[in-house]
Amino acid sequence: MRVKTFRGESMAACLGQIRQELGKEAVILGSQSVREDGRSLCEVMAALEQPDTPPQPNGAAKRPAGGNGSAPAAASARPAAPQPGDWNREWGEIKGHLLALLRPRMDFSALSPRQRLALEYLEREGVDEASVLALYRSIVERGEDTVIPALSRIVRVKPLTSADWPHTVHLFAGPSGVGKTSVLLRLALEARAATPEGRVIVVNADGGRAKGRMLLRHYAALSGLEYAEADGPGDFRRILDEAASGSVVFVDTPSLRGEGAMEAWCASMGLAAGPGLRVHLVLSPLFAPAQMEHYLRVYRCPALSSLIWTKLDEACNYGSLVTMAHASSLPVSALAHGPELTQGMTPASGKAVWKLLFKHQLPGE
Repeated sequence: MRVKTFRGESMAACLGQIRQELGKEAVILGSQSVREDGRSLCEVMAALEQPDTPPQPNGAAKRPAGGNGSAPAAASARPAAPQPGDWNREWGEIKGHLLALLRPRMDFSALSPRQRLALEYLEREGVDEASVLALYRSIVERGEDTVIPALSRIVRVKPLTSADWPHTVHLFAGPSGVGKTSVLLRLALEARAATPEGRVIVVNADGGRAKGRMLLRHYAALSGLEYAEADGPGDFRRILDEAASGSVVFVDTPSLRGEGAMEAWCASMGLAAGPGLRVHLVLSPLFAPAQMEHYLRVYRCPALSSLIWTKLDEACNYGSLVTMAHASSLPVSALAHGPELTQGMTPASGKAVWKLLFKHQLPGE
């Protein structure tokens, strides 16, 4: 048996090293946090059972004695290349095994009664085990008295205002029906009211949704917003060339499918990641954890910068806000609820997130 210890900035980094060096048959023996040169590192011990005989290279299968010199079809067939779905399933299994190993290390008796109750409450709210473990380790390592500082490090907040997001182009991405168009219009109306002299351009890049196109065009005409449609890189080039300094462009993107689809769509539209481009992922707590993970893989791209939560008034718990913030490392930028365009959406704040999470109190209530 071959045993080796790996160190990395995170558990994911260690797992990548293990998979690259030992392969998918490696077994995790244990993990711990260590400090090296003032940094906190993750250390994982893994093992691989060595085969009795080294595997033969492809095409070196032994020919049958007395045959015509040709190898059997089964021996010459190449194994099918692993598909993305296979890797996702494998990673899910590995993560489950790791969490099962690490769970006993969460000694809740080491926490104060208040901290223990808070973590148990978050578990009931639907926060996943990986996020609860990260909170536990953060509290214990820093010796903090409350859970909020640890939560603040995981659930970062960056309010979606012109002061904090002084970028020219904002793309709103997410699955169909989540409320991307409503979010875009709310922000465009706020930008129009805040800077009456500036140009606010709303762009429909989702040619497959006639209802969304009509809604954007209707409210643009009523509110003094400029409306445009974009079906390709030429349209975007023209819109961005005409956008003067100080203009802001809000883009309603289509719903996409497939891992990395958002990055491919941006490339096909000529929207390279840069200092003036930001993508905001719009999600709802109504989605199941598997859906959340799927959408993060679909819309992950270099310009992805924040999470916007919608339909908060329809949800019964809000643990997914913590889970997705931990999984994506993205800040929460806005919170939306209700159907009205002129209210029901606020820039995110730590206070609003904690009230939502612990009291189920909607922003503004």
